[in-house]
Amino acid sequence: MSNEFEVDFFSDSRYEELTAEISYRGQILCQLNKDKGVDSIEIEFFSDSRILPETVEMKFPVDDFLKILMQTKDELIG
Repeated sequence: MSNEFEVDFFSDSRYEELTAEISYRGQILCQLNKDKGVDSIEIEFFSDSRILPETVEMKFPVDDFLKILMQTKDELIG
C-alpha cells in the first residue's frame, strides 16, 4: 500500500464522536465519522480544504485507497 496516505484522528466540534481525516500527499481527501453509529460510518469528501504550494495529482491505486478506508474505519470503531 502507498505510504503517501496519512490518517489523523481527532475531535471535531461538528461531530459528537471521534473523526478520522485521510490525506494523500498532504492533501485532505475525506473525513470519516461515526456519529450515526458504528454500522453507519459516514464519509465526507473534500476538494479544496487545504491549499498546498504545489499541485498534488489525485491519482492512486483504488486498492490502496480501499485498504486505507477500511483500516481507518476499523480503527475508528475500535
